[in-house]
Amino acid sequence: MTFAPAVARPWGDAWPLAAQTDDDNQWVTGTCWLYCRREGVRVLWIGSVTTPGTTGDVYACGPCVAELDHMARVQAHARDGIPHS
Repeated sequence: MTFAPAVARPWGDAWPLAAQTDDDNQWVTGTCWLYCRREGVRVLWIGSVTTPGTTGDVYACGPCVAELDHMARVQAHARDGIPHS
């Protein structure tokens, strides 16, 4: 699925780029908690998770941050009725 360039979309849909390794965010070396679950890769803290038994910090690598960003945009477009381009 592709999206129209930001200039072709309403201002409210012109999201910033997803975080990418070495983009001045606080990347560290660790384990990706998302889709790939790789160890010893550059990861970024993306938030906390709470389960019935505990809480934890969630870290994700660049490709998994990009996938999560894509999934959120697809959901927002569907919710807001934005047609797919």
